[in-house]
Amino acid sequence: MRRVVVILACVMAGVIALAQDYTFSNHNIVPFSLNPAQVGAANTIRIGANYRMQWPTLVNNYHTVRLSFDMNVYKQMCSVGAFYSYDQMSDVYKVNEAGVAYAHTIKCADNHFIRLGLQGSVFFNFVDYNALTFGDQYSGTGAIKPASVENFENSSRTFFDFAVGASYVFQNHLTVGFAVYHVAQPDNGFVRGTQVLPRKYVGHVNFIQDLKISHGLRSKGFSDNYFFANLTYQQQADFKQAYIGAGVCFQPIILGVSFKTDVQEVHTVSFMLGGYYKGFQLYYIFDLFTSHKKNGSWSNEISFIYTLPHKKKDLCPVVYW
Repeated sequence: MRRVVVILACVMAGVIALAQDYTFSNHNIVPFSLNPAQVGAANTIRIGANYRMQWPTLVNNYHTVRLSFDMNVYKQMCSVGAFYSYDQMSDVYKVNEAGVAYAHTIKCADNHFIRLGLQGSVFFNFVDYNALTFGDQYSGTGAIKPASVENFENSSRTFFDFAVGASYVFQNHLTVGFAVYHVAQPDNGFVRGTQVLPRKYVGHVNFIQDLKISHGLRSKGFSDNYFFANLTYQQQADFKQAYIGAGVCFQPIILGVSFKTDVQEVHTVSFMLGGYYKGFQLYYIFDLFTSHKKNGSWSNEISFIYTLPHKKKDLCPVVYW
């Protein structure tokens, strides 16, 4: 029994080391989380706070928090940003990441831009072996001993990581981008042998159309009423995720719906309700699992974004709401 439980614990640690990155239901309201080239895409100073609780009906549910700040440097046609994320996978495994991002904007023609982005970060990962129960803790009488004699080499892991991305922007209307995360595939293992964090590949398309007749397709201005649609695909080792969503904004309300799938068995329909007032934006997203693999049945997210109004000319493209 002892051997079996220890083997299972090692297998679990190996799986955790290779686990995919955290994900949100709508990355478009999680600033520059899909592509470092999108840092500064709000075209002003932006502060974001995002929280996701996944599988709340399970005992070992997931909690993810992300804080971010980004802004444009207009004369240099570039953007900078910083972020911190905390991902808790049950009480056993916790991932902390802090990083900075930089994007440079190249103007190809009127309303047409290329954005190139680079992101660097440091991970602080922790595993709590005290939250696990090993074979030598079973007494055979039903009682569980408080401690195990098992000894592991590491309970924490620190490493550096970086990502690159690029996007084409037709100002105020269309963005097509691609990014690669964990380019160097850093060592992320806690147990014997070398475990690497696999590269993650991201492709995304974002479209926005003004709903006021006075604003044509090529208008440089933008009203408070618009339609938006998003398409995203992510792949990291064997993990795949496809996302398609759409919604409308009628000041001050934003409504959206999306469909997310792992391209195999797990399918999710998400509903978004948001509102904004004088630079303040608040969103709530509810995930409804529609596949037979319920995975806790539902999840929810709360996002807060504040954008600082400014009077300077928009030299960098505005992509998201």
